[in-house]
Amino acid sequence: MSDKSKDKSANSQKVDTSRRNFMKFGGVAAAGATLGGLAVAGVQIGQSGQAYTGVADRTNKGQFFNRKPFQVEIPTGFKPVGPVERPHYTEFMHERTFSILPLMQSGRWTPEMGLEKLPGPVGDYYRKRPESFEIMMKALAAGARQNQEYYKEGGKNVRYAISSAYHAAHLHVMYPYDGNFAFGQISHPLSPVDTAPNPPEEWDFRKIWRKKPMEFKSPAHASELIKAVTHAFGATLVGICKFDPTFMFTNYMRGIKDDHLDSGIPNRGRNVWGTDVPKHWKSLIVFGVPMHWDTALSATAYSTSFDGYSRLFSICALLEHFIQELGYPSRPQMPPVNYELIMPPYGALAGLGELGRVGTLITPELGMNVRLAGMVTNIEFEYDKPIDFGVRKFCRKCKLCAESCPSGAITKSSEPDEVVRGFRRWHNDGEKCFLQWSSAATREPSGCRICVGVCPYSRKNTWIHNISREVDARDPTGLVSSGLLAMQKGFFHYPEAQDYKADWDGGKEYNYHNPPKWLRTEEYFKIEKSWEYGGNE
Repeated sequence: MSDKSKDKSANSQKVDTSRRNFMKFGGVAAAGATLGGLAVAGVQIGQSGQAYTGVADRTNKGQFFNRKPFQVEIPTGFKPVGPVERPHYTEFMHERTFSILPLMQSGRWTPEMGLEKLPGPVGDYYRKRPESFEIMMKALAAGARQNQEYYKEGGKNVRYAISSAYHAAHLHVMYPYDGNFAFGQISHPLSPVDTAPNPPEEWDFRKIWRKKPMEFKSPAHASELIKAVTHAFGATLVGICKFDPTFMFTNYMRGIKDDHLDSGIPNRGRNVWGTDVPKHWKSLIVFGVPMHWDTALSATAYSTSFDGYSRLFSICALLEHFIQELGYPSRPQMPPVNYELIMPPYGALAGLGELGRVGTLITPELGMNVRLAGMVTNIEFEYDKPIDFGVRKFCRKCKLCAESCPSGAITKSSEPDEVVRGFRRWHNDGEKCFLQWSSAATREPSGCRICVGVCPYSRKNTWIHNISREVDARDPTGLVSSGLLAMQKGFFHYPEAQDYKADWDGGKEYNYHNPPKWLRTEEYFKIEKSWEYGGNE
């Protein structure tokens, strides 16, 4: 071959190599541009009010995910790996809190008296877990410090005036307020704690006037009607399961007089009721609503769980009357503290979603942004089946909630790392969570919800989320979820976990998403803005 021919061949190879490199680079660039465009479009579309899934939706259009292809006989993670036990009420962090606070308020026990003198089962619980007791004491002190900071002249009550008013409005609808919140006393629907003793065999039937209940054509007709009505009353999600006492508290029943040693919320039947299950508790209707999207995503201090809870209270009141008017008993299970059941597992049993890393329910439509309530009755239904749409697989590699948690309450283990009452799950430290919950920089402790906001499933109903929801659930390789997670972490800003904390706790009071305009005090009042939000717009 001549030198000229060699040069021509070499040039040809260079051209081909350059072309291949260009095509390779072009493909990567195109893919990057596509992902970038999707991310930008996702942010823009997500700000649209048309994407507020489940808010003010009075029809069943809020429940649009086809669950049939993903139905399973046993929910993911519900296969026992050891002896199955029912939960004692002291395993519920809020009940521990509401056992201690009245003792302190009455002076029957104070922190100065020490853990050894803390009476009742809550004392027994913490004597086995002294480290958790120390964190609980810090949390209660943080709540007091939080109020002090809020009520300082010209302090946080200026910055958080609107968000605190929004939280208080929902809270006061649910609970009477005379300077101290009485979580045992609720506005409506009435709770059996108000007029104890009222055992469920009496209370659940109290408004029934028919000698014989209306007879449904079939269990399928019963399910169709009750779901339609519950949606009409304002629920976004509705599922029905056979009642299983596995996740019902022991030694706990509203309407029964408390043991005198542990009178947290009056008339809870603590340490008196035992393990009995009322014979008429045959079916459980589980329903959910989202918290307001713009507030939930602007955690911590600009969000409140009570905007979801207050709507659930309304649904409970309506549905309780509706069912008893047809001649059937009904008993609302109303969060945050007026119920005998742990609601997330029942949400999974009713086919609404799966339990994720945090232990809360993740649903296809709302992600983690869902508050749940329930209604126990003896109606014979056609029950829903659980679903598996890939949540546990995704949670294994995501860990955004754990990485963002300011308190370190959520484990970062890839696999579920503990066995609780016979079931394998991820460990979550209730006291650490409550410490952050009590330290949020608003008035009375209004919670945290950072884990809800950062969860990739907690997104509004955009076309991007629709594609992700449908494709990821059907991808056996896991590549789609890995790509989506890379986009999530690459295109969205996440403050450092410490930065979410209150300024007096070493943080910057940052938000995951910046609050909407209507929660920004400086937009409406004559004040000088001296803070940063630190989140995504």
